[in-house]
Amino acid sequence: MKTTSAGLCAMLCLALAACANTTTKVEKKEDLLLASGFTIRVADTPKRQALLAKLPAHRFVQRSKDGKALFLYADPLVCDCLYIGDDKAFGKYQETILDRQMARDELGDQGSLREESKSDLNEELRVLGAEEAGWGWEPWALGW
Repeated sequence: MKTTSAGLCAMLCLALAACANTTTKVEKKEDLLLASGFTIRVADTPKRQALLAKLPAHRFVQRSKDGKALFLYADPLVCDCLYIGDDKAFGKYQETILDRQMARDELGDQGSLREESKSDLNEELRVLGAEEAGWGWEPWALGW
């Protein structure tokens, strides 16, 4: 019985550590989004909650408004909010991510990106073209 309790305790500790690590990673990414020029909108109404739920969590999605491309990043877990950025903000975010990756790579591999780093980078900057049916800008309006 002691072994089972100890095993369960160890598994619980590992799960909590993984969760904390994911939360910290998301928080750092969100700080970078704000620094890049993204605007944050809290999902503080039922309509905003419903729209936020239509987006994939912690992924970039491109939408258009008045013929202008906008990039959305939904976070239903950490801040329960939506980050909205234009081409300029997303470009600055991409540039910062690439600069950080190059700096890490130079320290480790003298300037050549490892395959796993390329894969991580591609995943980090991937933008989804999710279905826009049922999407509405009205609840998020303020400035957009």
